[in-house]
Amino acid sequence: MAKSIVDFLVELDTNSKLMEAYKKDPVATAADYGLSGEELKLIEDKNWEEVSKRFDDIKKAPRVINY
Repeated sequence: MAKSIVDFLVELDTNSKLMEAYKKDPVATAADYGLSGEELKLIEDKNWEEVSKRFDDIKKAPRVINY
């Protein structure tokens, strides 16, 4: 199963090494994690509204770090 942006953001919340990499280069870190081009674009554009919509299905709130 491909990793999704939801998986990535949940992992960010628990993986300090991933978080440090994300702080330095969010798009490259997400690409290395295996996100699709569409999901990378959401991060690049900082489209947090659309990211939040993806969490609606799993009933979790995203915690997005903006730096």
